[in-house]
Amino acid sequence: MRSFIFCTLLLCLLFTYSFAQKQSTIAISGATLIDGTGNAPVLNSVVLISGNRISKVGTTETVPIPPGAQRIDATGKFIIPGLIDTHLHLEMVGLADVGELPSDWNRPEKLCQLIIINARLNLISGFTTVRDLGSTDLVLRIRDDINVGNLIGPRILAAGMQLVKKDTSKSGEPTFLEYDGPDSAVAKVRHLVRLGVDVIKIRLTHSRPIPSLEEVSAIVQEAHRLGVRATVHTDVPADDFVKLAIEAGADGIEHNAPLRSRDEHILSLMADRGMSLMAGTGAFWLQRIDTTALIDSLGVSQMKLFPHDVLSALRLGIDSVHRQTQQMKNSGWDAKQRQASMIQEVQRARVTGVLLVFGSDCGGYGMVHGEQYKAIYGESQIGYPPMQAIVMATRDAAVALGKSKELGTIAAGKLADLVILNADPLIDLRNLHQIYRVVKNGTVYNPVELISGIR
Repeated sequence: MRSFIFCTLLLCLLFTYSFAQKQSTIAISGATLIDGTGNAPVLNSVVLISGNRISKVGTTETVPIPPGAQRIDATGKFIIPGLIDTHLHLEMVGLADVGELPSDWNRPEKLCQLIIINARLNLISGFTTVRDLGSTDLVLRIRDDINVGNLIGPRILAAGMQLVKKDTSKSGEPTFLEYDGPDSAVAKVRHLVRLGVDVIKIRLTHSRPIPSLEEVSAIVQEAHRLGVRATVHTDVPADDFVKLAIEAGADGIEHNAPLRSRDEHILSLMADRGMSLMAGTGAFWLQRIDTTALIDSLGVSQMKLFPHDVLSALRLGIDSVHRQTQQMKNSGWDAKQRQASMIQEVQRARVTGVLLVFGSDCGGYGMVHGEQYKAIYGESQIGYPPMQAIVMATRDAAVALGKSKELGTIAAGKLADLVILNADPLIDLRNLHQIYRVVKNGTVYNPVELISGIR
C-alpha cells in the first residue's frame, strides 16, 4: 500500500513538474517587432511566451522580464509573426506531379518521407502554418503525427482530395474525388469531413465538365454546415468559373483568374462578400521572371534533406521550366511587360478591397518547399510594399483560413508562432530567409538543428 501511495505521489510530482516546464516563460527581448498588423515596427521589443501562448508584448521599458524566464537576447534582430502559406502541396516537391519522380517514390511509405521532408523545410523557412490544397490522406496522417508531437513540422490544414465533377472519359486520380449531382456532392463533402479534412477544395477546370450552380452551392453549404471552409480552384482566365464560385458562396478563390477578369464587377463582388484571393503572382515571378531565383531554388536545406534521386529529378524539372521561359522570350514574350500588367492587376484588386493572401503553390512546377521567401519577394516586385507583403502572409492569411483569433499577428493571447530574423525584411524581403529562430506553438526551434537527423 505504501509503495502504491509513494508511486502515486511521485507521478503527481512528475506531472506537476512537466506542466510547470511547459508553462515556463520565454522572454524574447531587444528585437525590432513587426507584429503583422501593418503598424509601424516597435524598437527594443519584449515578447513574453507562457506555454503555447503569447502573454505580453511591449518594449524593454514597459514589460519587465519575470525572474527565471528563459531569455532570448534578440538585440539587433527582427521579429515577425509565423508565416502562413495558404496554398501548397506537401506530396509534391516542385515538379509538375509526383509521376516525374523515380517510380518507387509513388509508394505510400516513400511519399510519407517526402511529406515529412517538405513539412520540415517549411518550418525551417519560417512557415509555422501551411494549408495543403490537394493530396491523398497521407498528409492527414502526417498532420496528426505533428499535432501529437511524434514529428516536427508546421501546423497543417489539409483539404485531402479535391472535389471534381465526374468525367466518364477519365480514369480516377488519387487526389481527385468525383461527384455527379447535388446529392452526390453533399455525400462527398461528408466523406471528406469524416476523414478529418480542415477545408474543402473544389476544382473548376476546362479539362472536366462544368458543374452546375446547384452542385457547387450544395458543396459550399454542406461544408459550412459541418464547420469547414470551401475554396475554389479556377483556371486562368475563366470568368464563368469565378462567377460560379462567387454565386455559390465560396470562401476564397485560388489563382489569379479574378485579376484577369473582363467583368469589372468581379472584384467588387469578392470584396463585398469577404472572399479571399490567392493570386500566386509571387510564384509566377519566381518561375517566369526571376530566373536566377528559379535556378538557385535548391539551397542548403534542400540539398541536405532530399535524397539524391529526388534532387536529380528536381534539377531536371527546374531546367525544364528555365528552358520553357527562354522559349517564351524567344517567341516574343516580354517579362517587363508582363510585370507591368501584374502591377496594374494587383493595384486594381487592392483598391477594390479584395482580401489578397499569400499562397505559393509550393510543390507545383518550379516551386520547391522552403523557397517561399522568393515568392514573397516577388510580391514586392508587382505592387505590394514590403510591409503589405508580410501582412498578406500573416494577418490576412490567418483571416482567410478562419484562424485570425489564434494566428497571424503577435499579440497577447494568441498562439506563440513567430520568427526571429537576423536582417530587416522591410529593407529587402529576401531577408525573410535570414532566420535565427522559429517559434511554433511556444516551442523554439533552431533551423540549423532541424536540418539534421531526418534521414
